[in-house]
Amino acid sequence: MLASKKKRTRRIKRQPICEQIPTSNTAFFFTLDIPIMPVNFLTSVVFDGPEVIPYWDQIKEYGPTVLPILLTLAGAKYYFHGATNTWERDMHGKVFMITGATSGIGAQIAYELGQRGAQLILLTRRTNDQWVAEYIEDLRDKTNNGLIYAEECDLSSLYSIRKFATRWLDNQPPRRLDGVICCAAECIPRGKSRQITMDGVERQIGINYLAHFHLLTLLGPSLRVQPPDRNVRVLIATCSSQNLGDVDLNDLLWSNKRYPATQPWKVYGTSKLLLGLFAKEYQRQLMGYERKDKAPCNVRINLINPGIVRTPSTRRFLSLGTVWGLIIYLILFPIWWLFFKSAEQGTQSFYFALFAPIFMKIEGGNVVQECKIMTKVRKEYTDDDLQQKVFHNTEELIKQIETKSAIERKKHENAKKTPEQKAKERQEELNRKRDLHIKPETPEELESKLNSLRNQIGMGTGISSNEMPLFPDDETLKKVISSKKNASSNNRDGSKSNKSQKKSKKV
Repeated sequence: MLASKKKRTRRIKRQPICEQIPTSNTAFFFTLDIPIMPVNFLTSVVFDGPEVIPYWDQIKEYGPTVLPILLTLAGAKYYFHGATNTWERDMHGKVFMITGATSGIGAQIAYELGQRGAQLILLTRRTNDQWVAEYIEDLRDKTNNGLIYAEECDLSSLYSIRKFATRWLDNQPPRRLDGVICCAAECIPRGKSRQITMDGVERQIGINYLAHFHLLTLLGPSLRVQPPDRNVRVLIATCSSQNLGDVDLNDLLWSNKRYPATQPWKVYGTSKLLLGLFAKEYQRQLMGYERKDKAPCNVRINLINPGIVRTPSTRRFLSLGTVWGLIIYLILFPIWWLFFKSAEQGTQSFYFALFAPIFMKIEGGNVVQECKIMTKVRKEYTDDDLQQKVFHNTEELIKQIETKSAIERKKHENAKKTPEQKAKERQEELNRKRDLHIKPETPEELESKLNSLRNQIGMGTGISSNEMPLFPDDETLKKVISSKKNASSNNRDGSKSNKSQKKSKKV
């Protein structure tokens, strides 16, 4: 066997490579058992001519047509690949919140930051979901980082957001927070009817805009209290579809307008536009806040446009949310692969805004795209008055929505209670009102407790015309004082008349 192999090797050295390759059209030189080294092959091409290349005739025939197509596809893929971030920053020990961190761009950012040693708080709809628990464990294993946690914060419920923010703020000393990355978004496919959140708000506006507005404003105290040497960065995902949106101050949340089922991108674009206006105004408010230590603002809010990315949200939108649409999407996947970015490519602008030191030297509210700060933006981004109106109108709308939701939630809770539970609660409420050790909540409850106290000490509950109330107003105070003065003067006059009568009797 060894001898035959040696002879075979010597024969290869003497023969041209083209004679070693079979004439069958189904065989390639790299599938042969004959040992052919790249250097030998290139040497043969140089000295023996290109005819030694397998299928050279087919290459000559179809090459002039196929080669330009391949070069065009390669150029298109390179162009749509987008820019790559070149900055790095030490993430060990830094704390970041991420919305939408279980899929798409948010999941990729969580993976990259986890690998860099950051502590992550992933805001999810539910924490008791088995899938969420397994996802967190898998992410910890992949990144070798045990500082990754999930917290319940359902963006479709303002009440859930407030509960999470309250838990976060209820801590002394204040918790560390190096940044908030808002990647969660809702994109309704074409042809679907209006969908709403738990608070009755149109779903795209409610999750994309209102939820992040509520979350970031509630976290304001935590952002402002961070030490001055800490670079706090808030990144908000936006989209080029904001150019299709419009701002209506009389109907910010698209509550009264007819929902455009055939053009849902108008609502989606409006949600992203409102998010951008909020970011500009909120950054201005943070810059104007005067810290106790007189240090400058160390919080920067920026809008990140990742481009068109192959995310589950994009897949759902293109497939129209149907099975047949999904099949067509899979058939056309080579097109999406060519022109759309992967999740890793779409996160590069996020890393640029998160790592580059230049952002702490300039004011926030910038739009970042392809790892560059965009200078050409919509005119609404330069309208300070419009941004203030949008901000304050949204605050008022949130107050109204939360009040209405609280009433509905209370009604729903009461409807679930049995008559025995209701009777028990009424008795507990009555006992609470009677208990003098509990602070009264209303003036009526205060008066009731005062009357009870008067009865216990034998004063009675009524107040005569000459009695001083416990909390008198000015008019009552004057009347009582004047009546007491009159009474005292009458008493003096009566005593004098009595003395004179006694003297006359003695005489």
